[in-house]
Amino acid sequence: MRVTQRRSYQIAALPVAIGLGVSLLFPPAAVAQSTTSAKPTSTSTSKSRSSNSSSSGSLGSSSLNGLTDYLDTNAVERTPIRVDERPQINGLPDGVSVERVKWITDRRIELQIKSKVMPKDVVKVQMLLARDWHSQPNRKFPEVWALDGLRATDIESGWTSETNIEQLFADKNVNVILPVGGESSFYSDWQSEDNGKHYMWESFLLNELIPVLKNGYRANGDRAIFGLSMGGTAAMNLAERNPDLFKFVGSFSGYLDTTSPGMPDAIRTAQQDAGGYHSEAMWGPDGSQQWIDHDPKLGIKALKGMKVYVSAGSGRDDFGQPGSVAKHPANAAGIGLEVISRMTTQTFVDFARRDGVEVTSVFRPSGVHDWPYWQFEMGQAWPHIAGALNLSQSDRGADCTPVGAIAEATKGGVIGNCVNNEYDVAGGKGQDFTNGRAFWSPNTGAQALYGRIGTVYTELGGPGSWLGFPTSTERGLANGGRFVTFEHGNIYWTLQTDAIAVPTDIVNKWGDLKWENGDLGYPVAEATEHNGGLVQKFQNGYVTRNPKGANNWVRGAIAAKYGELQTAKSKLGYPTSDEKSINGGAFQEFENGNIYWSPATGAHVIYYGDIYKAWGEKGYEQGEYGYPTSDQESASGSITFQGGKMSQSNGKVREERN
Repeated sequence: MRVTQRRSYQIAALPVAIGLGVSLLFPPAAVAQSTTSAKPTSTSTSKSRSSNSSSSGSLGSSSLNGLTDYLDTNAVERTPIRVDERPQINGLPDGVSVERVKWITDRRIELQIKSKVMPKDVVKVQMLLARDWHSQPNRKFPEVWALDGLRATDIESGWTSETNIEQLFADKNVNVILPVGGESSFYSDWQSEDNGKHYMWESFLLNELIPVLKNGYRANGDRAIFGLSMGGTAAMNLAERNPDLFKFVGSFSGYLDTTSPGMPDAIRTAQQDAGGYHSEAMWGPDGSQQWIDHDPKLGIKALKGMKVYVSAGSGRDDFGQPGSVAKHPANAAGIGLEVISRMTTQTFVDFARRDGVEVTSVFRPSGVHDWPYWQFEMGQAWPHIAGALNLSQSDRGADCTPVGAIAEATKGGVIGNCVNNEYDVAGGKGQDFTNGRAFWSPNTGAQALYGRIGTVYTELGGPGSWLGFPTSTERGLANGGRFVTFEHGNIYWTLQTDAIAVPTDIVNKWGDLKWENGDLGYPVAEATEHNGGLVQKFQNGYVTRNPKGANNWVRGAIAAKYGELQTAKSKLGYPTSDEKSINGGAFQEFENGNIYWSPATGAHVIYYGDIYKAWGEKGYEQGEYGYPTSDQESASGSITFQGGKMSQSNGKVREERN
């Protein structure tokens, strides 16, 4: 049993600090900054997932509800540009599989993992792909794990919603691993279910996620881990309990003393506030072995030989002062929480010194518990992470220059700075930038791609895909849409439909109806293949390519009926004509039947066969039977018309007039 043998001066001050901040022991509201220089300066922002921490007043229920309400109403999930269902990954533990992979951008994916230890729901882990992931498809990369704070959401990590982590690591050759969820969990294995969840995060991360990354996502086995607040505590515990798995561990404003007087109460109150969790379900009663085994200051000896980095502010508000990263004045919660972190981190450093463990400690003379400071510390810690992972100088950041046609195409900065030099792709050249990719071929010249269109192109296979090389930059369309032309098709994007690729022949047939300005609207799904042909869905219909290469469009109510019948997979097959107007209505011919529509009857299908022939002999829709009023189930099945019914029995058609 590990026992605390030293309680440094700060423990006596804990009740004061707890009074300031315990009820909000989680990352308070903040607006993220993009900070990449050594000096903490404030630049661009990303949308915050929590409310403004400059609000004043007590830490009672009103301030808590305000924060919680904002989180509940503003956590939105991006539409993925591609979803891979159940990718085949060998060598995983029994009961573990990757159910799907969402491509959020061409450099950010979300793994949805079926877990044996947390089987209730899929466990989400997002991943920022290494700089040369696409240009060096056979290379393996080290991992950097980034853990979230106490109010982690099930949508995405706070590191991506609150900081510049995607931009910071865009030119670095590491895969960044971002567990999603785990509110109040401390990323540990809980002793019992609580609040509808039985957390087993440590077992999941170490026994299930690591094999997924090794066998499916080109991990080379070198690993660093850091976290903020709760995540800083968890990172230190995971590294201490599994020192063979990590080469670097970092805590930014973590709580690195969890058993000294006042700290169990602080953690208990925070978990109750953040979702109604109970610490006893996590580590048992105060003073139990699990509390001792999850106190970072008591496991310090396990970190010998590992690179250890800790940081904390003083709790002093430096908003408005030169060099500050703060975007607003601090509130009492942000001050009090950072004071607790500072004191417990100092205790951790004191224990490390006593036990002969080298720790890089950064104690700022100011700073509060807030995302801009953690973003800054992430940038400051990077050289230490890179050193621990033995990264070459080129893998630590970009050393590149655009040249020739690609330099000309990207000189406006629309896709940011280069992250590598030109590399060969089939038939031309490619180069990666912080916000996109550029491609060149002798026939198309150089084009810069970015955003959702660029992402879809990458995931379809880039120049090696059926699209070929881009032949234009992104252009505007009606209703806020955008498109890019390629050698063998186009990609179209709108906020409502996302980015969809369309082959050239389907683009041209779509043009018969004035493209996005006409009856069909924008494409909403990739073309799907059936029996050697293609069917592409649009907002208000379809465009098809039959197995012989002929194209047709299907629109309106006839398209709705065709979709209801499963399009070309149905008995109807592919269309053999476009829609034709007749007698106040319309019809369209297909391989094995027709669909007829009128304002009075709606759209209905009739198949070629004896009944269809008999109806034709009566003049089709212009004859005594009129339009169909029901769908025919098969060529021999019965069907009703405006003027009667036809059925088939013993090879003969039976007619019944109204």
